[in-house]
Amino acid sequence: MIDRLKINYRLDSPSEEQIIKMWKDLKLTPLSQWSDSTEKLRLAFEKTHCNGGIQLHKFQISDNPHFHWFAVRNRLDEINFIKKLFQRPELKHYRKALKVENDKLKIKSFNWYSDIFDLSGIFARILGQGGAYENLDAIKAWEVSTDFVKNEFGNRFDEFNRFSYETEGANWFCNIAWDYSFLLFDKRNNQVILIDVTDTD
Repeated sequence: MIDRLKINYRLDSPSEEQIIKMWKDLKLTPLSQWSDSTEKLRLAFEKTHCNGGIQLHKFQISDNPHFHWFAVRNRLDEINFIKKLFQRPELKHYRKALKVENDKLKIKSFNWYSDIFDLSGIFARILGQGGAYENLDAIKAWEVSTDFVKNEFGNRFDEFNRFSYETEGANWFCNIAWDYSFLLFDKRNNQVILIDVTDTD
């Protein structure tokens, strides 16, 4: 079994040519298996963001030694990971779900973090504050959010990178205060989870 969390400090960083080839060789496969807690999270957001909703997508990334070099070191930003990912042909269905015209999704800005220690709190806050008309009480919002992180990700807080970002050209979003987009990269499983939320009054 591959240990994707182990760093080989003897390896030099990949060359520009190797990075170009890496992007050509990588394959992304859509995944559909989710935990029961993820379904509860989805239902909670459908209640609080009743005029918009939530989308969740998951993809398996094929193993590649050059990609692993950056991923295991939390240095994905150095290979323009988030911007290049959204242009991949395997994400065509995702872009269609977000109603992206001309199949081109651009990222306006993003922040990233080397862990998901605060993910439960972020989702609990969004659910607790709610969308345009509905919200969950604080205790329920915290319960749904912490169960999601525990059961979907096994509380592996330091094995993920979290990106939050704004998109351009995705007409699914209502483009007001209740838009959220997150990309979670699972270093152990080499998977990407995309979570988008919107609502309107």
